[in-house]
Amino acid sequence: MTGSTEEPNAGPDLNRPVRYAMFESLHYRDFRLIWLGQTSHALALWAQMIALPLLVLEMTDNSAAQLGGVMAARTLPTLVLGVWAGVVVDWFDRRSILIATKWGSFLLAVLFAALLVGGWLELWMVYAWVIARGSTQAFDQPARFSMVPTILPRRLITNGMAMLSSTQNVMRIVGAAGAGFFAAYVGLTGTFILIAAIYAAGVVAIHMLRVADHVRPATTGLRAMTAGLAEGARFAVKRPEIRGVLLISLVYFAFGMSYMQVFAPLFALEVLDIGRGGLGLMMSLTGVGALGMALFIANSQPTRLGLILPLAVAGFGVALIMFTATTYLPGTAGVAVPMALMLVIGALQTAFMSLSRSLVVQVAPDEMRGRILSFVSLDRSMMAFGGAAGGFLAGAYGVQSTQMAFGVVCVVGGLAVLALTPGFRAFSGQGGARRRSQQVGETARVAAVEPAPAQGPADGSGS
Repeated sequence: MTGSTEEPNAGPDLNRPVRYAMFESLHYRDFRLIWLGQTSHALALWAQMIALPLLVLEMTDNSAAQLGGVMAARTLPTLVLGVWAGVVVDWFDRRSILIATKWGSFLLAVLFAALLVGGWLELWMVYAWVIARGSTQAFDQPARFSMVPTILPRRLITNGMAMLSSTQNVMRIVGAAGAGFFAAYVGLTGTFILIAAIYAAGVVAIHMLRVADHVRPATTGLRAMTAGLAEGARFAVKRPEIRGVLLISLVYFAFGMSYMQVFAPLFALEVLDIGRGGLGLMMSLTGVGALGMALFIANSQPTRLGLILPLAVAGFGVALIMFTATTYLPGTAGVAVPMALMLVIGALQTAFMSLSRSLVVQVAPDEMRGRILSFVSLDRSMMAFGGAAGGFLAGAYGVQSTQMAFGVVCVVGGLAVLALTPGFRAFSGQGGARRRSQQVGETARVAAVEPAPAQGPADGSGS
């Protein structure tokens, strides 16, 4: 049986050689389509992550406070809609929800580009637009990630999540560098026109999905959905693995991710003085590090996720502190060393993102997966707090001092979660498919040439 026809959650196929295990999840047609849709989405998103802060700084005479406000507004819809988005994903067809979010992203990108071309864009429109864009994103992520365990066997979930992270990080390299180049040489208006065109490809890929609908709750209506939300909350509180992910995600999104939304543009323009193209290069370097980590995770599929995740956040904080400290170095070292550290920052970022999603979808039952993922998305809304606080504090106390303080919080928070959550720390999930398949294959070859024991019970576990 080939990889494209193997039933989800089936055991390893002993007749298939374990070659190119890093890319094994791409054998599945519908996963490839989600992967392609994610490619388009990520390319446009990373280009937007470069172009939008530059546009806001240009419109506001380099106001760090306004930049923080826009980035906060971008994630506010997740705070308001996040948990209900998970309920909707569990109660309705996930493919239809994903199609709707892709169309929403595309049409909003076309509208934004049209406002720029016409010269009608004002700052309040930017705030309104990022809120609308964040509303589509609130539904996109739980719908997309909830479908992965439906498509892939359980042993490939970590591999699949890592492959989604890998394409996102390839697009970070291409999108960030491309957006920086376009912004510097073509202009921000041309960059946003390109972003709208890229979103169109994601719409096409998701329309081609043929994913079976999941088992939905038997009861419908607002009362049943509200009760379902409470049920998901009880499950999240009850399971130490989910509690641990929620705690460590809170630290990561509130104090770690603000470096990308607020601090990176400020470092590029005000501290390192490398301009728009330099900002694109910074983000591309994080993508290079992230891609290497994503491919490593896809190949090795680590299992000790409860141990790795808090250490990744603590390490992320250390990397942010080192990055900030090295910007004080004199001469070219004050640019070259921080840029090199962006590789480490990107690697640790993708380690956290891919492994935290892998843990959640492994622990959450299929009928509740959207709700559990939405609680993690609720933590993402804390980027609004981090972005706003980072912008205001950077304006008051300086970019470098604020970023270093946020890095310290990540270190302390990661180590505190590691020490105080033994149930989370002990979690060991599905993974290591390549190693297990090789071991199974070796066992099968040995069994073929050696006689079976004459006595003793038959062992048919094979796993």
